[in-house]
Amino acid sequence: MSGLTSKNALSALFIAEEPMIKQNLHLEIIRCFISNAEVDVNTQGINGKTALHYAIESDDLALVDLLFNKKNVNPFIKDDTGKAPLDYAQEESKTRVLQALIDRKYGPDGDSLLHLAAAIGEVKAVRYLIEKGVDVNLRNALHHTPLHLAAGAGHKNIVEILVKEGGAEIDVFDARNQTPLHYAVNNKRLKTVELLIKLKANVNAVSVGQSSTGLSPLHIAVSNSSYDERDLCLDVVKCLISTPECRVNPQDHENQTPLHYAVDGDGLSTTDVLLSRKDIDPLMKDDNGKTPFEYAVEENKQEIVKVLRENRYGVDHNHLLHLAAQKGYTEIIDIITRMGEDINVLNNKNQSPIYFAAEQGCLNAIELLLKKGASPAVALHCAIRTNNLELLKVLLIRKDADLFGRDNEGKTPIDYAEENPVMFHMLSKCAEVIEKRNSHNKKVKLCTVLTLAVIGSMTVVLTIAVGMYTTIAGVFTAVTIVALSQLMQRSIDNNCQQKVLKVLSETETTKEPATLVDDDERENPWQSNNLVLMR
Repeated sequence: MSGLTSKNALSALFIAEEPMIKQNLHLEIIRCFISNAEVDVNTQGINGKTALHYAIESDDLALVDLLFNKKNVNPFIKDDTGKAPLDYAQEESKTRVLQALIDRKYGPDGDSLLHLAAAIGEVKAVRYLIEKGVDVNLRNALHHTPLHLAAGAGHKNIVEILVKEGGAEIDVFDARNQTPLHYAVNNKRLKTVELLIKLKANVNAVSVGQSSTGLSPLHIAVSNSSYDERDLCLDVVKCLISTPECRVNPQDHENQTPLHYAVDGDGLSTTDVLLSRKDIDPLMKDDNGKTPFEYAVEENKQEIVKVLRENRYGVDHNHLLHLAAQKGYTEIIDIITRMGEDINVLNNKNQSPIYFAAEQGCLNAIELLLKKGASPAVALHCAIRTNNLELLKVLLIRKDADLFGRDNEGKTPIDYAEENPVMFHMLSKCAEVIEKRNSHNKKVKLCTVLTLAVIGSMTVVLTIAVGMYTTIAGVFTAVTIVALSQLMQRSIDNNCQQKVLKVLSETETTKEPATLVDDDERENPWQSNNLVLMR
């Protein structure tokens, strides 16, 4: 037998006429050859037939079983007439061998017959097996479904048949936590990717659990295109991000986004494609606390740094500095400003970086921006509007604090304070500090407090102020100031005026005038809960 154990020895049997092959003697010889490990059971003989063709034609279930002991047996090899073993098994008289074909597992991964048909694009076989009731979601040893294999191979028509006619699950995960869309993306099957998205595949599919890598289809697409920026690779990325449902900033198990991948692969074109999405975030931190922008800077990838800086983000066309300020990333603010970025750069809404920092209450970022020359006016408005006392303290001790500066809506800090009693109280408390910088006339300090009181209907402030200035002349002065304030603020409602007049009418007068606090005797407004404006 040693001379008959080569891989092609089996084909020698098929040189004989077919009727002889079907004789029991020859079948026994075939069994003998099949049992040899070196024999290729897929060898084609006369008329292009394999041993499986003959076994099925002979309706020899025992021989079919023997052939299936060879894990690599292929039931879809076509003979010279274009027929595969499955085609012969569909004859009415071959029900036993047909069922054997359907029930068997093929290859080292334990594929079903439908897996094989889907993998090699056998449309007719796939439809036939679906009609026969074969489970379209059957998994092999790697948890692949037929749809995984069809998508990975780019068999668009098979994918459509499995989903539309067979009802296959479209977002099923395999043992590697990947869906059919992952496979189509990884193998750069653009048309299949487009079809799966059309069939409502989840473009953000990510498995959960400890074994999950957190890789979305976009992570895989960007990883491929960053190292191979040919048109096909980039087109897959474009296809994904053009889908409105696609999240452009998903994070993997190390909290890296697709933009991290693009920077790591030095993919300038891929970075450009990702930046076409307005919701891209170049300042998301991974497990190392690093953003894509920081990696680009550290690795001296100047072209990528340039496009990240020059890009405009969001619908308001924010600059990179706006994003850094919003997140309170002082290190990145420092990097960007050292590169020459205007500290007061504006977006489409005329909002500066310090506005974003103030809105989020990022004190460290605000202090750094102020140190680098940012205007504090906007931050003061935000502090009052958001009831941020800590920020208000930081801003009011500055020499350039301005209670009467107007923002883009034409409002002053005082206007916002009208709606916020806590902030109004704080502004009143700090009036002396502010007026000390702006005037040598100490009575202006009282004017400022009373004006604030009238504007904001803050009777408590007016009560304290008038209560401490208790001479007839003082009351007269206060009434005069109120009258002037009324002329300046025509919008004050009658209720506010009545409250002010009530406070004044209830104030008792004395013969001894009170004196204003000297500059060197004034208390720090942050060291007391009481208003100490006069004594």
